[in-house]
Amino acid sequence: MKSAFSHWDKVYTTKKHSQVSWHQDHATISLDWIIEVIQPNDAIIDVGCGVSVLADNLLDKGFSDLSLLELSSIALKSTQKRLVSNLNKVSFYHQNILDFSTKKYFKLWHDRAVFHFLTDPNDQKTYIQKLNDYLQKDGFFLLATFALDGPKQCSELDIVQYDEKKISRLLSKNFKLIKTVTESHVKPNGGVQKFNYFLLQKQ
Repeated sequence: MKSAFSHWDKVYTTKKHSQVSWHQDHATISLDWIIEVIQPNDAIIDVGCGVSVLADNLLDKGFSDLSLLELSSIALKSTQKRLVSNLNKVSFYHQNILDFSTKKYFKLWHDRAVFHFLTDPNDQKTYIQKLNDYLQKDGFFLLATFALDGPKQCSELDIVQYDEKKISRLLSKNFKLIKTVTESHVKPNGGVQKFNYFLLQKQ
């Protein structure tokens, strides 16, 4: 069985990084919401960073304590190379989030399209436990997933679609939902994917 690491290495090897379906030239909703709720010296983790420009955008806004976690070594090396002038402000983790371990605690946990790949309820529980372990009290969870009318698969993998009710059911024990919005993400090939964004605060 192919490992998650090799699967995503293949994705980033066989496709131009600017042509993956989730590519953004500029992080829109994520960046706006992050700037709205935390300060530039607060610690942020981006789970499944890929080659996203969110880190670049945050550094441009003066953020100075970023952690980037990614399964693909290809994507991570590409991002490290791009951010070479800011390596003192960025920590890199080549890990599966389900096995994640660190001594850091974060004010904001960002996930644009990792959680929805966890189709096994036990993996979902493990992810949520990691989130609770490493997110500060009163910290923020900014999550984006495919919407109920979005894709059912991505990169040849099944996903779980989410709306406000499904997310609240999973996270209501320790998190308060602050806001949610639906985005029609235009892919590089012109197609459209429906995402739901959720901003939650740890209680």
